[in-house]
Formats: sequence, structure tokens, C-alpha cells
Amino acid sequence: MDKLIKTLNKAEDSLVAFTLLGVAMLTFIETALRYTISYTFVWFGEVANYTIIFCTYLGASIGVKYGTHFSMEALTEFAPDRVSHLIKTVAYLISGCITVLFIYFGIKHVATLQSFGVKSSAMQLPMFIPYISIPLFSITMSFRFFVQSYKHFRSFIKNEPYAKVRKKET
Repeated sequence: MDKLIKTLNKAEDSLVAFTLLGVAMLTFIETALRYTISYTFVWFGEVANYTIIFCTYLGASIGVKYGTHFSMEALTEFAPDRVSHLIKTVAYLISGCITVLFIYFGIKHVATLQSFGVKSSAMQLPMFIPYISIPLFSITMSFRFFVQSYKHFRSFIKNEPYAKVRKKET
């Protein structure tokens, strides 16, 4: 199971890296064409926009995995270890519940777009397709928040030390 998770994590990291590289190259080509031969392809902008939506939600999910989202650490830094774990448990649990709302409203939005039959202007792509990444990666994001909450709750129960950011003075 651990090997599968490591493989999926590596695939996820690689996917976001290559997707961002592709957007950067596409944007460079578009800019070069615009300023050299005064011509651009209409669909370049749409592809870049939809890819950015994809990368934003995939990157947010990866951010939960690595713990890189913005957080306030003042309470957890100065509180006792057990209290710090409890605070983190509640914070991650609330964050997971909020991302469950992203899933719900994302699915609702995708279903609405699909029922209306809206298509993009340049590529004539059904508009629900680019927005599928919102509920999809919100699922992985909420799962990771709940896993983090569980880990801190387990550490709270076992009375394990909390890894503080600041150094303790000796």
C-alpha cells in the first residue's frame, strides 16, 4: 500500500510540474508569435486558463500533503504538546469539512454547466470538462486534511511531542 501511495504522490508531483512547464512554454510561444509575426492562435489563451485552473486545485492538494498552506502557528508554538496536537486536529478537521463543501458545490456547478450545454468560445469544449478538476482535487485535498487531523489526534492520544517550528532555548 505504501508503494502505491508513493507512486501516486510522485505521479501527482510530476503531473503538476509538467503541466506548469507546458503552460509556460505555451505562453512563451504565444507571446513570441504575437510580437514577431503579429499572429496568435485563439485557443492558446483558453488552454492556458483551463490548465491554470487544473494546476491550482492540484497544487492546493499537494500543498496539504507537504503542509505548505498558510497557517497561524502562534497558539501551537506556545501551547503544551497535547494542546498543540488538539488544536491542529480541530483545524485540519474544519479545513477538511470546508473542502467537502468545495466538492459539493463543485459537483453542483459541473452538473449545471453540463445541463446547460455551455461550450467554450474558441475550442468549443464543453465547459464542464475544465471545471471537473475542482471537485476532483477537492476530494484529494479533503482526504489529506482528514488524514492530517487523524495523525494529530493519534499523537494527542499517545501524548507524543509536537514538532514546533521555533527552536527551544537551552
